[in-house]
Amino acid sequence: MDIISKLFKTDAEEREAIVDKLERITEIPLMVLAFLMVPLLLAPIYWDLTPEGESLVVTLDVLIWAIFAVDLALKTAIAPRRLAYLREHWLEVLVVLIPFARPLRIVRIIVYGSRAYRGAVRLARVDFLVAYAVGLVVLVAAIVTSVERGHESRLDSFPDALWWAVVTVTTVGYGDIVPVTEAGRALALVLMIGGVALFGALTANLASTFMWRETSNSTVVASLVEEVRLMRDEVARLRGEGPTNSPSH
Repeated sequence: MDIISKLFKTDAEEREAIVDKLERITEIPLMVLAFLMVPLLLAPIYWDLTPEGESLVVTLDVLIWAIFAVDLALKTAIAPRRLAYLREHWLEVLVVLIPFARPLRIVRIIVYGSRAYRGAVRLARVDFLVAYAVGLVVLVAAIVTSVERGHESRLDSFPDALWWAVVTVTTVGYGDIVPVTEAGRALALVLMIGGVALFGALTANLASTFMWRETSNSTVVASLVEEVRLMRDEVARLRGEGPTNSPSH
């Protein structure tokens, strides 16, 4: 309790910094959970689940919702301007406030999907790219399983669909499993484009990293050269010889 009381007695800038740090730490886990939530919400609609499977889906649904609720409550409590924080993070508020009623399941799918997409567009770092790839593969595999079922396709089970999605997003394309429906082929196109964009972004990210290191090294070398020159000038001044870069008389 002492830690909590001290936390709320800190000034606004420190609390804002704590919230920003928490945002950086939780961004990727929450984005992955939002991606995973979509197939969980689709499962009772399109898949023939056993009672045990339905119980597992409900348990995971409640668990993921609880993680989002605790995360939002904690950050809102710490934030110095709570109403402004809630307005800025309105999508997280919707994720927590939408109830579990079956008629609102489609709305929850849209909200969680939007939450996942908003996190996925932040592709400035490699870890976000990896999270984006994992989420895209899991999401498309879940949807393909639903649309391909009953159409004489081998993509009627989630493990096979997951294998196909991984092969497709990496642009390997073994061809051992292919979608037969128009919706499945459209999803394959999304995966292909997503795979090309993913590896293009990874390549650009690595190139920019190497360029930054090279620029940083050049800056360090230039700084060291300047320091050596200043030291030589100081030594020359102490000897009464004048700066080394001044013209000789």
